[in-house]
Amino acid sequence: MAGSFLLTLAHGQQALGHEVAVVVPHAAGLPMEEELAGVAVYRYRYGRDAEETLAYVGTMHEQALASWVARWRLLRLVQASRREVRRVCDVWQPDVLHVHWWVPGGFAVWPSLPDQPPVVLTSHGTDVFLLDRFPMARPLAAPIFKAAAQVTVISSPLVERVESLGVPPSRISVIPMPVALGRFEAASDRTTIGNRLLFVGRLVERKGAHVAIEALEVLKRKGREAHLTVVGDGPERDRLEALADQKGVSPQVDFQGTVPAESVAHAFAKTDVFLMPAVTDWKGEQEGFGLVLVEAMMSGVPVVASESGGIPDVVTDGETGLLVPEHDPEGLAGAIERLLSDSALGRRLARAAAKEVRRRFAPEAIARRFEAVYSRATEVAGR
Repeated sequence: MAGSFLLTLAHGQQALGHEVAVVVPHAAGLPMEEELAGVAVYRYRYGRDAEETLAYVGTMHEQALASWVARWRLLRLVQASRREVRRVCDVWQPDVLHVHWWVPGGFAVWPSLPDQPPVVLTSHGTDVFLLDRFPMARPLAAPIFKAAAQVTVISSPLVERVESLGVPPSRISVIPMPVALGRFEAASDRTTIGNRLLFVGRLVERKGAHVAIEALEVLKRKGREAHLTVVGDGPERDRLEALADQKGVSPQVDFQGTVPAESVAHAFAKTDVFLMPAVTDWKGEQEGFGLVLVEAMMSGVPVVASESGGIPDVVTDGETGLLVPEHDPEGLAGAIERLLSDSALGRRLARAAAKEVRRRFAPEAIARRFEAVYSRATEVAGR
């Protein structure tokens, strides 16, 4: 159960000669079974169309925490996922099960199903950060992590958190999610740095859009005009629009809301500097990895990001982008101004970043790393 990267992961394994089946929740308008470029996809129902709203919007945990109705739906999703995984295992007889997030994915395979193959569990960050807010859930999470033959995390700061659940370091690997290379290409005509800034992400506190708006006000005070495009939506949108008005930069901020994936690639092509000023929010949650940051770098856009969560795993300060402290609009404005004033620096960082992320995050590179993890999982299980 995961996002669009799941299909990229599956195609990567398929390219290495493996057969792959994917089990995911159903949502309105989707078929129960289909084949996507050779990958078999099986979907399971956990309610009527109007009730199947937990998956594919990035808010499953938030919904479950917000209402008892959503928690009941999550329970039904877990029960349905166990039934479907058991059914698909009977048909496919897989060598390895790869599940994402200890909740809900881990409950699809724990307690173990009869004759269950070894499990690889991937944590994306939000699931383990949840344990900071609800430590009473640790006794539920720990046996799921410890039962996995191998655990992967998307960035290095998550390793210590997984170790604290009783998983030995020898069974933990840091492997980011892949990025589909064909969707993001560096613009061939990007020769100068202008004043167009871009933020892409869900409008929640930890993404740091408020810091970008505050930095815009700092730039304005210094006499440096810039325009910020905000792509994405979320519960913080009204507050962010009010903040832009309060700071006197509303005319310079364009809130575009949620847009199709192809429009994001188009936005990268039209921007001069990409911003990811992520922060540790009031719940203690951080950016686990920042896939959109990799997409921006792959598109040849100079990036400025904060030293938060897994971001330093992606950006090397002064080599593939610029890093600033969390919650620091002055520092963010300074880094933006540095790039706006030095087009040669922006081009150098962007070229180095595009080359580095294509080497590290290309689907084939990530597929080989996961293939090695699957091999270790079968060895641990003695299969």
